[in-house]
Amino acid sequence: MLSYFVAAAVVVWIAQTVLGLRQFKKFSNHIRDLRQEGRVAIGRARGSFLAGVIVLFIIDDNCKILKGEIMSGRTVFADFSPFEKFNGLTLFELSEELCKSMKLGKQETAAVVSARNDYESYKLMKSEENLATD
Repeated sequence: MLSYFVAAAVVVWIAQTVLGLRQFKKFSNHIRDLRQEGRVAIGRARGSFLAGVIVLFIIDDNCKILKGEIMSGRTVFADFSPFEKFNGLTLFELSEELCKSMKLGKQETAAVVSARNDYESYKLMKSEENLATD
């Protein structure tokens, strides 16, 4: 009887690994495709009890949001869908207050703010690298 539980646990673990790798590959390919359209700002909010959220914003040279996408879910079957609430705004306009006024949930707000903060950190790092090479 114990051997059936062990075998079932191994099968579930292998399935989880395969499906997780499949989702990662799909995500990587999706990001690569979006980068053909412009720069991509990525924000995420991990979930433990709440579903995790990832937002993607395609931005132009002035950090204006051209297109947004969101993925929310607990399983490896979650997929991206359009997220157009912020189209036309600049990435640096995004804030918790703006998200709350748009009635976004806690995880969506955290992911949006993460996209802005992570992109600001990236720009700062790039400017410091440029100063160091000058």
